[in-house]
Amino acid sequence: MKRKIIIVLLLLLTKITFAQTFNDLQKLDGISQNVYFSENAKDRAIKISTDVAKAESYFQKQFDVKPNYTLLVLSPADWKKHAHPQAIYGIPHYLPDGRLVVASENNDFWRRNAPPIAQLPKDLAEKMTATYTDKNGEINLTNAFDLLAIHELGHAFQSAAKMVSQRNWLSELLCNVLLHTYLADNDPKQLPYITVFTKTAVSSFPTQRLKFTKLEDFEANYNEIAKNYPDNYGWYQCRF
Repeated sequence: MKRKIIIVLLLLLTKITFAQTFNDLQKLDGISQNVYFSENAKDRAIKISTDVAKAESYFQKQFDVKPNYTLLVLSPADWKKHAHPQAIYGIPHYLPDGRLVVASENNDFWRRNAPPIAQLPKDLAEKMTATYTDKNGEINLTNAFDLLAIHELGHAFQSAAKMVSQRNWLSELLCNVLLHTYLADNDPKQLPYITVFTKTAVSSFPTQRLKFTKLEDFEANYNEIAKNYPDNYGWYQCRF
């Protein structure tokens, strides 16, 4: 009897752990989604959640399931409390308990993965400049990384559809296909945000920053790459 009580208590504690509360965040009202955001990030939350909601409606017609997710648009301080503990700030990710986490601010991870324009071939430099130059005249990948929330939504649909992926790389590839297909079919004006950067990164990423390059490396070291070599992980995503 005592052993049964202990097991029940452990199960309850597990449920409490995964049923996170977001009382320290602000909730975006007036929508059907669960969206929480950090202070001063309301506009970013509206922008990202609008794209995610449209993609969700599109994917539901394909999968015929409803995903479980809570979109979190987080500052660096709130990231430490609500994101995966091993994910550096700026890497979008989806967690088994339904948290879909994105950054509310431009950050070092995005900036250091923007190819130096002066070192690019002329055609790539022109495309990067035309696509990602912000109001301050700087290359800014915010629009590209915002759209990766739709990639993470793909993982939520995979989970809801109980899809069993035999390979990590195949799961990531599918989410990239979903993102690209949604934009191509519904919002082609935003498609360059994900295609120009990825093509440029694949052709110009410094090889000395890559510890892993083979497909079998990605599969065998998936968690290690995501945790310890986030730039290398991003390069793989661009390849996919």
